[in-house]
Amino acid sequence: MVHAFGAEFPDGIQDVKLPWVRRPLVLVRGKPVSVEQAVQIITGEEPLFEEVYEWEGMGSDPREDRGVLKNIFYRQGYGWLSTWLYSDGTIGGNLIHLGKYPEIEEVVELYSPLAQKYPFLDMVVAYTGYNESCCYSCDFDIYKCRECKPYRDRIRKYCLDESLVRNRKPGFEELYFRDWFNWHIRNDVDDAVRLTIWIHDSKAEVLFGEKAADKFVEYNKQYYAEEYSFMFSSELYSYGMTCVCSKEFVEDCFEYIGKPRSLCDEYVKRGFIAPFPEDAAVVTKDWVVSQYHQYICRKKKKK
Repeated sequence: MVHAFGAEFPDGIQDVKLPWVRRPLVLVRGKPVSVEQAVQIITGEEPLFEEVYEWEGMGSDPREDRGVLKNIFYRQGYGWLSTWLYSDGTIGGNLIHLGKYPEIEEVVELYSPLAQKYPFLDMVVAYTGYNESCCYSCDFDIYKCRECKPYRDRIRKYCLDESLVRNRKPGFEELYFRDWFNWHIRNDVDDAVRLTIWIHDSKAEVLFGEKAADKFVEYNKQYYAEEYSFMFSSELYSYGMTCVCSKEFVEDCFEYIGKPRSLCDEYVKRGFIAPFPEDAAVVTKDWVVSQYHQYICRKKKKK
């Protein structure tokens, strides 16, 4: 059964509904793309690069249109991670659906057009029955959770100790643990997957039930690992010490669509792009892995 948006639906779709969840946890996993392909997707989907925003005196703000990448270069009134694509070509994200109580039609319309627009994409978008996070229950018993147990001392120190004064410029270790119960994704999260949009070979297939969970597990095993899982969390981008991309990358994007690189500086002045901190680290998979082994894994092994 082919839907109006080009997605392939299984029979019986009319009897299926998404869980009544206010803001579902959405898990994106996918095969990395090249930097050039990342530029192609970002310039095609990010509202910042639409022609209309170059008009003088234009009153609208590109941040008002969230788009499928949900504003990769800046935040507007919310702290959740809002992109699933990074400047090094990594694909993945532990996202929050920003609309409330989404319907199947809304979800499919958002993601399925990507399949034909970018035939090289190979990814899954899995909607769960969790509201925003899947690790709230660990807050009550970190000693029984197998995934929390190796880190329980640091979880208590950075996350549960109410007397701790949070640093305005925390290090990687503190960032990693201070909001553990919001960003950590449990290994059994696939039990809550209700719908998966599988984008591959210029097609978008909509899967439900066991097929949805199985396809998510397949991609999660291939394109997700503990050593770079923090890359997919909003917490890593919340304190001005990291950037999802460099200023040069944004300039490259403008150049790719035939616009002057100087538009980057102009859009910073107009408030369309957040300023680029000079001392901020640009987040890539390699950088996150190196930080993990330096500050997280090393101490874990000593325990």
